Amino acid sequence: MQLDVFYPPAPPAQLEAARAAALAVFGAADVDPYNAWLAWAEELRWLECGCDDAYRPSDNARRLMDLHSRAQMAANSVLGVSDGEVVTLDFVER
Repeated sequence: MQLDVFYPPAPPAQLEAARAAALAVFGAADVDPYNAWLAWAEELRWLECGCDDAYRPSDNARRLMDLHSRAQMAANSVLGVSDGEVVTLDFVER
């Protein structure tokens, strides 16, 4: 699985630069980007369970979600995406 950046208006070279910026955030924290992406599953489970404290995401999952958000902001910055527009960090098999 490999991190990919989806933002249809951007050309391939710009997408690759955004991907590199996101990976740099994960690299600086010594975190596997896929683990950060998977942490969002805990958040979704919590929301689906009506925000029941029994399903609240762990502190580690919250840290990973925050890191994922910072990586997405780094990608947004490279792409010049304004607040409110969505750049998606996802994983694809290559």
